[in-house]
Amino acid sequence: MSATAGETAPAARLRDVHIGFGAGRGAARPVVRGVDLDLVPGRVTALVGESGSGKSLTSLALMGLLPAGARVAAGTVEIEGRDTAGFTDAQWRELRGARVAMVFQDPMAALNPSFTVGWQIAETLRRRRGAGRRAARERAVELMRTVGIPDAEHKYGAYPHEFSGGMRQRAVIAMALTLDPAVLLADEPTTALDVTVQAQILRLLAGRQRDAGMAMLLVSHDLGVVARVAQDVAVMYAGRIVETGALDDVYTAPAHPYTRGLLDAVPDPARPGRLVPIEGQPPAPGSLPAGCAFAPRCPYATKVCGSDDPALAAVGRPGHRAACHHSDRVQAAATEAAS
Repeated sequence: MSATAGETAPAARLRDVHIGFGAGRGAARPVVRGVDLDLVPGRVTALVGESGSGKSLTSLALMGLLPAGARVAAGTVEIEGRDTAGFTDAQWRELRGARVAMVFQDPMAALNPSFTVGWQIAETLRRRRGAGRRAARERAVELMRTVGIPDAEHKYGAYPHEFSGGMRQRAVIAMALTLDPAVLLADEPTTALDVTVQAQILRLLAGRQRDAGMAMLLVSHDLGVVARVAQDVAVMYAGRIVETGALDDVYTAPAHPYTRGLLDAVPDPARPGRLVPIEGQPPAPGSLPAGCAFAPRCPYATKVCGSDDPALAAVGRPGHRAACHHSDRVQAAATEAAS
């Protein structure tokens, strides 16, 4: 995805991953189509796109937590060089938390309301690390302090409903970090929070990721959120990555009209009145148009777009690629608009 990504072995790698709903690896109704993604230690990669683009399914494949009926129909999902195809439930349980962990959008869904927050963190240490009761409690309190939960010693005995939304998300982050994973997945981790708390949680995630040298995947529909923490970005549309590269390259010289549309839809105080929505709706899975899936919504579309689905190709600086027949026109327009 970048020069750095090429020099460092990925902590997680997806190659030509297809995910669909149906029986067997030849699953019908494809939802994710041919995704390549490298998650590199010490870097944050953002996966962005509208709801239904396949972002969450892609991240769940890295946890072995695809919903009922969903299957990896083709391709490989690797964690630290281990191909997870054919993994048993026991092998996935061994991997989750210890090598790859996830921060979900809804912390109440990740926390058990019947147990105190501190106990839930400590229980992970007791079961997975064999820690004694006192040592597990001390480490749990330390983790709670690390993620900015005030009066952690007292809050250890509090239940999830006694925490604010921001504090619950901090607790979920503490749980994700308990076993020092190599890969951290964050699926829309700030969507349910107000703007001030969003900024706090993003700073926390970025700081913990940087300090531990983890690889992190940030799943988001919000390019403003992505810009605060990511170094690399992959833009997903209709189950496929349509543009990828270093964040600065993609943001300053977008080469796919969908990326350009997402950027134009982000409020910017420096350009009041220029908020432009993307017309139309994404296609339903299993009902993709011929050629480029974005063509029916694209202002640059020509005849070739309705018949030939373009491959990801280099569009500028090393690592910057886009799947568009008219990427040069898109970049030229972006350059003109910025001048």
